[in-house]
Amino acid sequence: MGKKAFHIYNFIILLLLMSLNALASFGAGMSEGGIPSYMYLAMVLSFVVWVIFYFIQFVRPTKAWRIFWFLFMVIFLFFWETGLGSEVGLMIIG
Repeated sequence: MGKKAFHIYNFIILLLLMSLNALASFGAGMSEGGIPSYMYLAMVLSFVVWVIFYFIQFVRPTKAWRIFWFLFMVIFLFFWETGLGSEVGLMIIG
């Protein structure tokens, strides 16, 4: 897989991340009448994490490096979106 394939895969993950964040914000807004600030922080940090991992993947040109960090990004963002992000936001904002 070349650079073009990794760009495509990363942008698919970005679109998935955007849709999950939109769904989470919609659900939080409908359930409690407003979105708490720790959820906003978690959503913004999820995009920051995506950008960091996207940059890390292309620092070195080896395929093994890209594949490892892509898989690490997918696993990390899965756990982030399933509750780790809100927990971090609660710890920071309180």
